[in-house]
Amino acid sequence: MSSKKSIYKRFCEQNNIPLFLQYNWFNTLYKETEWDVSVEQKGDNVVGILPYVISKKKSFKIITPQFLSPYQGVWIKYPDGQKYASKVGYEKEVLNGLIEQLPKVDAFKQNFLPGFVNWMPFNWKGYEQSTRYTYIINDVSDTDKVFADFKENIRREIRKAGKVLVVDTIDDIGLMYKMKLKVYEENNDAYPIPFSKLKAVYEYCKKNNCGELLVAKDNDANVHSVLLYVWDSESAYYLHGVTDSEFKTTGSMSFLLWEAIKRSSTKTKAFNFEGSMVESIERYFRGFGGVQTPYFQINKTDSKVLKLLNY
Repeated sequence: MSSKKSIYKRFCEQNNIPLFLQYNWFNTLYKETEWDVSVEQKGDNVVGILPYVISKKKSFKIITPQFLSPYQGVWIKYPDGQKYASKVGYEKEVLNGLIEQLPKVDAFKQNFLPGFVNWMPFNWKGYEQSTRYTYIINDVSDTDKVFADFKENIRREIRKAGKVLVVDTIDDIGLMYKMKLKVYEENNDAYPIPFSKLKAVYEYCKKNNCGELLVAKDNDANVHSVLLYVWDSESAYYLHGVTDSEFKTTGSMSFLLWEAIKRSSTKTKAFNFEGSMVESIERYFRGFGGVQTPYFQINKTDSKVLKLLNY
């Protein structure tokens, strides 16, 4: 293990780090040679981290978003009682240090956590930014209020589903995989996530008590939908889900999302629908009453060939 990874591991053990930026998340889901981390220090104190996964696509070496890891980016540890003007200058110093440690790659792209605002140091280093959106229920403690904030069609779907469906916790991630394959095949497409990756994510979350696999089924044991949600101390996240096309009008996914939100209210503070820029999906998530919340996708392409291909 490199010295930076050792420092990163110790830092995560001593601080409250978001799930998708934790040392154990990267170390479990990726091979030692597939990932690394920028660690910025002031003296012996870690003030910022930027973990990343390096992939090879043909002859190109790239840092890109990973399936089932919706957010990456930086995490900064701020001094107590810092004034705003000092905070912005502090961010510049920390971010510059993190950026300078990044390896030379043909392209960089990451989706930063919601709440990260000051991307100017990246801009000054030649990076670009595009704004994406998710929906977040920022307080799930009062589930009656949360349900009242749903659009009427979502509430109606949930009530309808509740009359014919039940929710169970299951331990069969293979069921989700088989259903995903079926749905993608019906749409003449290829499911892009290998079973080994889906299984690794689920087993990590189960082992660390930070994820749950839910299923909605009817009285004949027909499975309508399966949903995987995960959480850390600040938020739960809708990570992955699938609905059998035969039962797509039963409201089963809305039923499962509502169950995940209710369960999240005893585990964490918020519920993040993990975002989508697809119009139909955005409209659906918006119906659950969350706040439209921006997050940044930051990228940079150094390879002239890749620039031409992307153009």
